[in-house]
Amino acid sequence: MSEGKRPGGLTALAIINFVFFGFGVIGLPSMVATYADLIPTDHLLPEQKAAMEAVQSIALPVFIFIMILSSVTTVLVLLSGIGYLKEKRVLGRIIGSTYAVLGIVNTIIAALTFPSESYGGFQIRTIIDLIYPLLTLILLNTTFKEDLTN
Repeated sequence: MSEGKRPGGLTALAIINFVFFGFGVIGLPSMVATYADLIPTDHLLPEQKAAMEAVQSIALPVFIFIMILSSVTTVLVLLSGIGYLKEKRVLGRIIGSTYAVLGIVNTIIAALTFPSESYGGFQIRTIIDLIYPLLTLILLNTTFKEDLTN
């Protein structure tokens, strides 16, 4: 790699990380609001009401654990995106790898815990939530290993 030129793939990973961070910032408060029954249900479709009831059926300690794990992965995805842009070893490669492992664990736990009405079970979102961290883990420790050295 020539000095001062960041690989395009690393920049793309950073941008995707920022998008996933945005999804986390939007999704986490809405999940908490759903669980706490803070959303009025009179204007919702029957499927939406069923999804809310499914989320509310999860035991509180399990829900709290998932929300904490989701919050941690949301912060890690932001920090690792910044690390990719700055080509930092710790902030990019190590934090990014940590995000990827925790993201995979979080997806598996959520898929097993949440009912299928509320993004649980095995569906397209589960596949996306598994593929991106897995791809990140592979790329950071092979293709971009030499680029994240600062």
